[in-house]
Amino acid sequence: MYDKYTILNEEAITMNTRSIRYKLFALLMIMGALPLLFVITVGGMQRMEDLEQTAMTDNWLRNAIVDEHLTEFFEKNFCGLHALTNTPVLRQYAASQDKSLEPEVLRILTKTNAIFQDDNLMAITGADGQQLLRTDGAPLVNLTKRKHFQEAMQGRDYISDVIVSMSTGKLITVLVVPILDEEGRPIGMLQRNFSVSSLQTFVRKYADYRTNIFISDRTNGIIAHSSHIILSETDHPHANQYKAITRSMMGVYGVTHLRLEGEDHLVSFSRNQMTGWAIATTLPLHYIREQAADEIAKTALLGFIVLLFVSFSAYLLSDRATRPILKLAQAAMNISKGTWHTISVSSDDELEDMAEAFNNIRAVQAAYQKELERDVLTKLYNKTAIEAFFQRKIREFESAKERFGLIAFYVIDLDHFKEVNDVHGHQYGDRVLIEFSKQLKKIFRPTDCVGRFGGDEFVIIIDRLPSMEIILEKAALINEMARELDIDGKNAGITASIGIAIVPRNGADYETVFKTADDALYHVKNNGRDHYHYEL
Repeated sequence: MYDKYTILNEEAITMNTRSIRYKLFALLMIMGALPLLFVITVGGMQRMEDLEQTAMTDNWLRNAIVDEHLTEFFEKNFCGLHALTNTPVLRQYAASQDKSLEPEVLRILTKTNAIFQDDNLMAITGADGQQLLRTDGAPLVNLTKRKHFQEAMQGRDYISDVIVSMSTGKLITVLVVPILDEEGRPIGMLQRNFSVSSLQTFVRKYADYRTNIFISDRTNGIIAHSSHIILSETDHPHANQYKAITRSMMGVYGVTHLRLEGEDHLVSFSRNQMTGWAIATTLPLHYIREQAADEIAKTALLGFIVLLFVSFSAYLLSDRATRPILKLAQAAMNISKGTWHTISVSSDDELEDMAEAFNNIRAVQAAYQKELERDVLTKLYNKTAIEAFFQRKIREFESAKERFGLIAFYVIDLDHFKEVNDVHGHQYGDRVLIEFSKQLKKIFRPTDCVGRFGGDEFVIIIDRLPSMEIILEKAALINEMARELDIDGKNAGITASIGIAIVPRNGADYETVFKTADDALYHVKNNGRDHYHYEL
């Protein structure tokens, strides 16, 4: 009976010990698996955000490339058209409509196409809206009702939205400049037609199999796109997949999630300042999700391997941790049987072993890490960087208010720069811009924004100014520097007209402040130049 009782108790001790061992093993397994699951879940979410941020940056880069292409393309053509309108024979022909001048005029226009290395239509239209001459020999048409003609007759350069050519029936956009008489009055119009197919080719070059880039005009007409959808050249489409995007493009730029054709997309959009056209790049989110899922699966596989190792370690650790209990139980049984033995239980530093086991379970690493901010010629800030700098300073101003002081916004235009360019050539003009930029940076602090807005127009933003005196002193220094600017030891022959806006006096948003400074600049231009002006 005694032996049976002893055997039962030994079995009970063994079972209890096993129960404790398995419970400890299960606890260790759970403590090892939960952090791993947490890391995979949270890491996957973070990876999704990182991939989306990378995709957003890539989309913005594509938008910037298209925007820069449009600006450079139209600036180049505007420059050529302005040069042509200053040609005496074109002025004389537009004013007199003398047929004997047509061969010479046609030769000049054809030569211009050779310079631009294209065969785009060029045409001259009289003040009455009737075309006088076309380089393609097609029938002459009346453009009285066309908006680009009406804009030209107001003395303004203009880039049209996408329209259907009256002579060819194809989709085109028209770039026009007015032909002015000696008194600056419009006497006609010079135009170049551009087929949208060239832009179609360009955007397809910079899209890939995942992204779709498209350009829409101010009426939401699709000018160019890189999608697989084929649009005929005579269509003026408002495709359903673009409507949701164009409705969202209320501002100048932005990023949003839209559901297009039953699928979520990441859409970045911006607006070209010269044309007012919208540029958008779309990316189906399933590409990002698939990439994130693939990386999470790889992480999970690695985690599973780690978990197997942890399981084996946990079993050894739980077994080792319960050995002292077995020894204590055996010692108790020996006492019950009347056999006393010295209790020798060595913990073997189990707590330290458990800590070491848990330290072997490590979180799975995650972290990957994302505005070409410089003007190519002068190395100053470009348009995008100027606006970003201003927005950052406005946020700082809003948080600091009175302690921040004033923000000064200068718009600078070089007087007589066109004449310098015409007389000495564009290379010399570039040297003037480069030297002016170097001297301009010397006037301001390294933390100030010194940027080139385009052409011979510069923008300066300085902040944390205690008074107007410093703002006006800086403007005077710019005027003095421009007058004394030397190229190869000779005066460059330029001066500077400066418009100034003050934050918060003249507003606190970019468009308002820029317009205020620009209006002040034109006040200087219209009142003798070579000075500065600010709006009260």
